[in-house]
Amino acid sequence: QELDQELKLLIQSGHHLIYLLSYEEERAQRIIDKLATVFKTRVVSWSQASGAEQMINGVPHSPGQFLAELNKIQDPVWFVLFDFHSCLQEPYVIRALRELSPLLAKRRQFIFLVAPVYKIPLELEKDLVMIEIPLPSAADLAAILDSVVSGLEKSWNRPLKLGAELKEKMIRAGLGLTEKEARRVFYRALIEHPDFKEDHLDAILSQKKQIIRQQNLLEFYQVSEKFAEVGGLDLLKDWLKSRSRAFSDDARKYGLPEPRGLLMLGIQGCGKSLCAKAVANLWRLPLLRFDASLVLGSYQAPPEVNIRRAIQLAESVSPCVLWIDEIEKGFSASMVSGKEASGGVARAFASFLVWLQERKHPVYVIATANSISELPPELVRKGRFDEIFFVDLPRIHEREEIFAIHLQKRGRNPSDFDLKLLAEESNDFSGSEIEQSIISAMYEAFTHGREFNTDDIRKALSETVPLSETMEEQVEELRRWAKNRARPASLDTKLIDLLATGAEPDKQK
Repeated sequence: QELDQELKLLIQSGHHLIYLLSYEEERAQRIIDKLATVFKTRVVSWSQASGAEQMINGVPHSPGQFLAELNKIQDPVWFVLFDFHSCLQEPYVIRALRELSPLLAKRRQFIFLVAPVYKIPLELEKDLVMIEIPLPSAADLAAILDSVVSGLEKSWNRPLKLGAELKEKMIRAGLGLTEKEARRVFYRALIEHPDFKEDHLDAILSQKKQIIRQQNLLEFYQVSEKFAEVGGLDLLKDWLKSRSRAFSDDARKYGLPEPRGLLMLGIQGCGKSLCAKAVANLWRLPLLRFDASLVLGSYQAPPEVNIRRAIQLAESVSPCVLWIDEIEKGFSASMVSGKEASGGVARAFASFLVWLQERKHPVYVIATANSISELPPELVRKGRFDEIFFVDLPRIHEREEIFAIHLQKRGRNPSDFDLKLLAEESNDFSGSEIEQSIISAMYEAFTHGREFNTDDIRKALSETVPLSETMEEQVEELRRWAKNRARPASLDTKLIDLLATGAEPDKQK
């Protein structure tokens, strides 16, 4: 209804060149045909393969020939051009459309360009308006499911026992798919499981994951990581664990709002991404990875369109965790408001901020950032996220824990190593650098045909220049910014570390 109304307003307000962004040609044709009956006008459709059948007897015509024929028609006709974006690089076609533009208004004609990607030459940007056809709603999918069920019941000559509640769950699982995709997914799921039950919903979701992967906007992440694999960060882990039932019905009945998200700012290699994966596992929610730089740099559609599509996909899978790794690379301050800013990226960022503030679907956003200098100030404003945590380099007791975790992951008994000594000698090392020191020690020992030991790891540590030294200024800048603006992810245990180990406490500020 909203799309019909929007198109009606565009037509009434004199937009004679309309670009419909959609993968669904048949659906776009139906929408235009339905609207044409309201305005009592004729519709002529064209493609390079079939030409304009209603106008020139089905003889295929080139884009130039078609526009020449169109120029001869004086009647108030609506023209629907499929995949015409591929023709818009030809100078003749661009010139012909520009000359047609004023004539369309006089003749009360409209041209609808229907394509799955948005490609418009600069010369035509001011002559047309773009509108995106949204994916099918729950009501649309309900009609499709009813049609599929009816068809199978006739084919099998028996009723399918699908209750209203199960149908609703099937429809919810299908949100985010096109009409064709949903129909195929429903057919396959019911044919594969004729006695379809709630346990079989994964059959729909697994197909949906494959379809979403193909769109290159979001990546479904198979998570196996657990909080037991995250060394240190006790305050952050406790905060996340306390929200493990945040999306439950009990939380809503209690009056709690749905959690919005979390921004983890800190030094790279200290466990931010690992935490994002572990949260999805703990909460038993799908994890979608959103690469902002990839989505904004895609040439399939303008950045603002790609952002909307990615958000739609995330909402269709909700409740879920949307993980935006290194958000400052996609939404850097210079890209959204500086000298390097482009209109598309700025609009995409504005849309993303509005969605962060006002979203109504249970999509929990976990964003990570390694640099504060490139983060737009609008992004860290209160209200965008539930909380901002600062992830610093691991302290001595955390490093001991990290060594133990990585040794266990490689089938070694941590008690066979001097963990306290290793923790003392790895001051200002990140978790990933500690892991790499173990791997280096293993390679060294493996080369000489023996088991690796504490001394091998110590040697690897001594040969490593940690990031905290090579990027000392940036690390200190992060710490200064976070001091009064973010919650610490780790307990400040300088005195405890000193009493427990007898070693000098870490010199972290």
